[in-house]
Amino acid sequence: MYNDVMPEQEFDKNLLIEASQGNLKAFDALITFYQKAIYNHMYRLVNSADEASDLTQDTFVKLFKIRDRINSEANFRSYLYKIATNTAFDWFKKKKSRKEDLIIDDENINFETIEANQSYYKLEELDRVGLDLALSKIKPKYKNLLLLYYKQGFTYEEIAHINNQPLNTIKTGIYRAKKELLENFN
Repeated sequence: MYNDVMPEQEFDKNLLIEASQGNLKAFDALITFYQKAIYNHMYRLVNSADEASDLTQDTFVKLFKIRDRINSEANFRSYLYKIATNTAFDWFKKKKSRKEDLIIDDENINFETIEANQSYYKLEELDRVGLDLALSKIKPKYKNLLLLYYKQGFTYEEIAHINNQPLNTIKTGIYRAKKELLENFN
């Protein structure tokens, strides 16, 4: 019943309906389907296998607690990444043991319109080792935006939903993230 042949959205919808009704096998199938992707995203954000594993587990525990409130008609994948992103940022806040501004300050931004298909930098041309090193040096909020956009393939609109931010904030953030990434690429 739970296989990779089914299109992702239909797969999510059927499992969500069953999981929200208390079917633990359906919830387990959701975890199995998304666990590797969430772990990889967490690992890229925190650069620690142990922490990524813990954060992945925390993400699915949070999902389990609210499983009955998830809208099966909505985009489950972006909702799951929203939970994962919030979980990672909570970890960053605790790790710093001080309040860190992980959200772009809306008051001091010059909102510039950046189209989704407009590329200011050719990130694809950067070598893999240098790219990983440069990613490890940029701010977590920027790393998250780049990973969601380039690695996970989310649209600007989906990233705005995941981060609870306006669309122009995300566009500006991705622009700044690319700029910071290239500044750290040596």
